This record gives sequence, C-alpha cells and structure tokens, in this order.
Amino acid sequence: MLAALAAAGLVGVNTPLAVAATPTFQHFQGSFTEVDTQTCGFPITIHQNFTSDVQFFYDPQGNLSHSLAHIQLRGTDSANGVSLPDTADFTHTFNFTTGINGDLGVTTHVIIPDGGTVLIDAGRVLSDEQGNLLFVAGNHQVISGDVAAYCAALAG
Repeated sequence: MLAALAAAGLVGVNTPLAVAATPTFQHFQGSFTEVDTQTCGFPITIHQNFTSDVQFFYDPQGNLSHSLAHIQLRGTDSANGVSLPDTADFTHTFNFTTGINGDLGVTTHVIIPDGGTVLIDAGRVLSDEQGNLLFVAGNHQVISGDVAAYCAALAG
C-alpha cells in the first residue's frame, strides 16, 4: 500500500503548497448626486444612497488579484418636477490582472408611482477597463438605448 502511495506521489513530498493570502473585507456606505444631461436631452438629477460590501482577494505573493462587491442603491431620478424611485442590487467584480469588470443582477430599476417599470438594466455585463462591452445578457434598456418610457415619465 505504501509503495502505491509513493508511486502516486502522495508520500514523502514536503513541497509547500502555494496558498493565497487571506481575503480582506471592507464595508462602504454613503450617497452621491449627479446630473445626467445625455439620456433624455434634459437634465435628470440622480441621487443615490448606497452600501457596498467588498472582498479583496490576493495571489500567493500577496498581490491584489480580484474583488467581489455586493452593491445596493436606493434613490431617486428627478426632472421637471417629477421624482421616480431608482433601486439597484447587484454584484460587481473586478479582475486586477485582466482589467475585466463584471456586473450581475439589477443595476438600474426605475418605476412610476403605479408600480410600472420604466427603465431596467438586469442580467450580466462584462467590460474592459475602457468601458468597452465584452458580453451582455439580460434586459439592458440603458445599454440598448431603450429609454423612451423613462424620458416620457420624467418629462412632466
């Protein structure tokens, strides 16, 4: 039996395994406001409160390799005296070696007061560091430019 294990390389090997460093964790929260003048041709004030729980992963040499963040956004999109709730719940990944960004989940969901959706981006998106799309799956009205209902709802 010992001979068989030795032949398989499982006995007598004292080579240490390469083990990645322990991941680190950070929690962020805050808010931001920005004005979008491109989507509808009139200014839309977007105010969001956010929380983000991020894990950072390292290679065996201790170099940052990738991150995994769960992000929640709660806020409003406002224009022309109209304010609409805007929410998001998604996971964002970033590979520090390849520069690939990934989003999985609902990155935008805007509804009107009766509960109807006027704008949604949901599914999976991969992009490079310059923002070039590499892969898109799901319903992505912002990416596809299908914003007519959103703009109409904010037109007042």
